[in-house]
Amino acid sequence: MPSLSPVLPPERRHVAVGYVLWALGLMGVCGLQRFYTRRPVSGTLWLLTLGCCGIGQLVDLFLMPELVRTANQPLALHEALAAADAEKTPSLQRQLLVLARQAGTKGFTINDAMLALELGRDDDVTKVRQEIDQLMGEHLLDVGNDERGRVVYREF
Repeated sequence: MPSLSPVLPPERRHVAVGYVLWALGLMGVCGLQRFYTRRPVSGTLWLLTLGCCGIGQLVDLFLMPELVRTANQPLALHEALAAADAEKTPSLQRQLLVLARQAGTKGFTINDAMLALELGRDDDVTKVRQEIDQLMGEHLLDVGNDERGRVVYREF
């Protein structure tokens, strides 16, 4: 059975924290910076061999920014995919204008808008009304009544 929990993006790693963990190697606990930068195999090797006799630990002093950058790549990919998804969904104002054009002289109601639009999680009827009011203020939508007396919005 598939999991219903959302996939969480990995946490961002920081160079300063990496250097603090590296400094613990001076007290004999080598390799913690490797675990922190998502490299558990080499972290275990560093831990068991005292940082490869100190040479690996010394090399990590200079590699830390690159280790952290590499560890943050999955997060950058996640952010890029989220931005691409956000660009796919047209703005609420654009969706309302397209709905008005499709409805023609018949117009559309708030209920029609709530059913037809691709709304995000945070969008609700108040947000839709605010966007309609703004479009009316910009003279892009007109308000009227249909034959049943319902409030409808039409392209101006």
